[in-house]
This record gives sequence, structure tokens and C-alpha cells, in this order.
Amino acid sequence: MRVFITGITGPVGSFLADHLLTIPGLTIHGFKRWRSDPRPIAHLRGRITLHEGDVEDAFSLDRAIAAAAPERIFHLAAQSYPSASWDAPIHTLRVNVEGTINLLEAVRRHVPSARVHIAGTSAQYGVVQPAALPIAETHPLRPASPYGVSKVAAELAGLQYHDTFGLHVVVTRSFNHVGPRQGDRCSIQTFCQQMAAIELGLQPPVIAVGNLEPRRDFTHTRDVARALWLLIERGAPGEVYNLCSGYATRIGDIVELVRARGRVPVEVQIDPARLRPSDEPILVGDNRKLRAATGWEPMIDMPAIVDELLDYWRERLRGEG
Repeated sequence: MRVFITGITGPVGSFLADHLLTIPGLTIHGFKRWRSDPRPIAHLRGRITLHEGDVEDAFSLDRAIAAAAPERIFHLAAQSYPSASWDAPIHTLRVNVEGTINLLEAVRRHVPSARVHIAGTSAQYGVVQPAALPIAETHPLRPASPYGVSKVAAELAGLQYHDTFGLHVVVTRSFNHVGPRQGDRCSIQTFCQQMAAIELGLQPPVIAVGNLEPRRDFTHTRDVARALWLLIERGAPGEVYNLCSGYATRIGDIVELVRARGRVPVEVQIDPARLRPSDEPILVGDNRKLRAATGWEPMIDMPAIVDELLDYWRERLRGEG
């Protein structure tokens, strides 16, 4: 079976490829931008087929789908940072909405029987009142960022192609996912990166943070990868599934975990530049629909995530000199 992953160099894409390579009979095709950092998939060289292009370029994506002729497609490529979407809202919409439609059009033309997964986000829900927690898939969508708006539109496009053209489309609304190879823009990554840098003497013993009060539902990218494969095989087409742990952790408590597991004492200071124009106070998802459809459960908890990320950044920063 041929599998096609857009955004394969991203934090979920590379772990999804890792997981799929453990399943007999699968051939993996990845789609990447020429300028994307290749390090997250360096270990996959020779084990997967890479196609270069950009989801905003309908022609390159069309050629890649035609050449790969995939039977399963995971659409993960996106501008995926809510904070960046405030600075570049039009770019965010183009990548996330036009990119999704470009993919769906290529599928419709070349592989209409393929199963397609479209990655959405909990940011589509926006600010949710405590009485509505945990958030179910039936909750109204009221995104609080341009990123969330773009993902609502991408989801609706996928469902429309299912309804109109009969494509087998399933959608996830992923809450926060975290793991190695993610870069340094996710909050947990920045905390662990700073701690590792302090330990190596690369910065003063101060961890700069943003708002510490929000509570977020985090899932490790390895757990996300397992869920995606189960969902594309067992999920119902035309349906939306929350992908989340079902548990919310306060950001400030994660900072304390990082401090406790660090090798040197540090201070914590609020950096105004890290504060967003708006910030949902709590996001925690209801994952019962996903679990019922697939039998999936998350396996990696927050202390294990922090331990792994600290080791990842220690090794990476040492390697970078």
C-alpha cells in the first residue's frame, strides 16, 4: 500500500513515517518544500520516496500525487503557529486553505478512491467556557486567531469534497502535540531549549516565558502518529475527531517540571514579547469518539515528555556547538 504524507519534515510527519515503516507492506512517499529543514527525516533517507514542491503550488502537488498514486494520504503541511498567524494572516490562509484545496483537487483527479486525512486543530474552537469542557466535536467553532480561522476553512473544504465528490475524508482537530524535531516555537520546546542552553553556559540562568496560566491538552507526537494510522483505517469518512489526551496541564506547571529536571537553578521571568493578543484560558478535549472508533489511548505522559525534550535539546545544542 502506498502512503503519501505532506509536511513530512514536520514534527508529526516524521514520527508518522517512523510508525508507518514498522507496518509491513507500506511504501512511504513524502512531500516537502525545498527549503524545509531536512534534519527531522535524515534518518529516513533511502527508506522513503521524497517529492519536492509546495502545497501552495497546485502543479507541483498535482505531479507528486500523480507520480505516487497513493492509497492513503495524510495532509499535515500547514502554517501551524497561531502566534505567527497574527503577523502573516493572508499567508496563513493561503497555505492552509489553498494548500488543502490543491491537495483535494489532485486527489479528485488522480486517486479518487484514496483515503485522505486532513489535520485540523483545537484552535478552531476558540475561547470555550468552563461549563463546555471537555470540548466535544459538536461544540461550535469560534476561532480566536487567523490560524484557527484557516483551519476551519480547510476542514470545511475537506468535508465538502467528501459530500460533493465522494472522497474518503476524515478530519482531526488535534490539540497540542509535542515531541522532538518540533523546533523552538512551541512553549514546552522553548522552556526545555532554554534550560539546556543555560546548562551549557549559552545564556544567563533565566527562562523567559509568556502567559503561565493557560491550561493545554498535550499529546506526544508518537501517540499522535499511532492515532492517525488507526483513524485513517477505522474512522468513518466525512467525520471529525478530536485528537487529544483528554487532560489539561497548566503551562506554569510545565515550567516547574523543567526547573525540577534541570541540572542548574534558574529564575523564571515573563517576557512581554511572548504574550499573545488573545489566549484561550483552557483547552481540553473529549477524545471518546476517537477512542471508540479506533481503540487508541495515549501512552506518554507529561513528565516523560519533559525528560525526553530536555535530553533532545541538550544533545542538539551540543551538536550545534
